[in-house]
Amino acid sequence: MTRRQEKAQSLILRELSDLINRKVQDPRVRGVHIVSVDISPDFHLARVFFSTLSQDQNPDEVQKGLDSAKAFLRRELKKVIELRVIPELAFNFDPSIREGDQMLNLLRKINKDN
Repeated sequence: MTRRQEKAQSLILRELSDLINRKVQDPRVRGVHIVSVDISPDFHLARVFFSTLSQDQNPDEVQKGLDSAKAFLRRELKKVIELRVIPELAFNFDPSIREGDQMLNLLRKINKDN
């Protein structure tokens, strides 16, 4: 991976997190955390991995909310990111944060019992 790709990934991650939390009004995407961004070498596709801490949020519903906001998010990214091509966004659920939170809760429970 090139330094340019790393820089673009970092910038897209930061800006998307900010946009989703501040400007997306869809209630399905409340509390979504962008975990990572993987941009293709030609900068035409960005795989965006997201997670939620809440067990109540259905990942499929969150996915639908993010997919419906794609066009808006790309337009907003175009305003703040200086790239020739703003990549297509492909959202994917990453269960790692949720699983890590469950693991911490189990460890806390074990410590309480001892």
